[in-house]
Amino acid sequence: MYFKKIFEKVIYKRLFDHFNNAILNEHQYGFQSAVSTENASYILLNEVLTAMNCKQTVGGIFCDLNKGFDCINHAVLLEKLKFYGVSGKFYNLVKSYLDERYQKVIISYNNGIESTWEKIKEEVPQGSILGPIFFFIYIIDLPKLAPTGTKILLYATGTKILLYADDTSIIVTSPNLENYKKQINKICRDINYWFKLNQLVLHYNKTHYLQFNTKNNRDYVLKLNYHGNYVKSSPHTKFLGLIIDDSLSWKAHIDQMISKLNTACFVIRSLQAIMSTESLRMVYFAYIH
Repeated sequence: MYFKKIFEKVIYKRLFDHFNNAILNEHQYGFQSAVSTENASYILLNEVLTAMNCKQTVGGIFCDLNKGFDCINHAVLLEKLKFYGVSGKFYNLVKSYLDERYQKVIISYNNGIESTWEKIKEEVPQGSILGPIFFFIYIIDLPKLAPTGTKILLYATGTKILLYADDTSIIVTSPNLENYKKQINKICRDINYWFKLNQLVLHYNKTHYLQFNTKNNRDYVLKLNYHGNYVKSSPHTKFLGLIIDDSLSWKAHIDQMISKLNTACFVIRSLQAIMSTESLRMVYFAYIH
């Protein structure tokens, strides 16, 4: 097992160096040491605030993938590795790592109740070091769906796709309401088609559409759907630990934090008489910090 982890670390470093040097995805804020949830949150909120300050229409689709890491198709992943320049002996090494893996379910050893061995054609090995980098490569071409590249241009219809691990968020902005509707419906169709093509499944019940509004904006209803599957329209959604609402008032996020802090303070007060200061510090960092 220890040798296996060392082996995986070597492959991980080779893959990361290859993609970091040549094909770094500036839209992906996960799996990289130099960026974090704070960077992703800042970029998304800055895009929204800039559009709102310019009195543009702006909205976001916050996608939730159904078991994203478990749906990585090995054949698709290997094709993407070849496309991005992984070849020769190193490609064969990665291929051999994914190939010829089998699994079965054992219900009872004593009674011999078990399934037959089946070849694993999807997902990355559970608990592997290579899981995150494989998923990073698998979705590396997803941001190319954004028609205006990496930046939303002022006074022009634009789209920005942000990735953090398997969280995918799309921000669309436009000075014209009709253009906005066309663009956000188009990106909704495109991203659903991309997921289907790459054998990933969008969890529609947990995917949210958020229409950002100001007090002066007129109210209108926009329903997004793909082949009859409707994206839930919501006044707020979770994004990397933040609760973002449609007016960026932060009320929902503050209410959640107050509730959590009240619970944490009650726990600490209850334990104060029976626990040492060092133990209380551990509780503080577990609940609050």
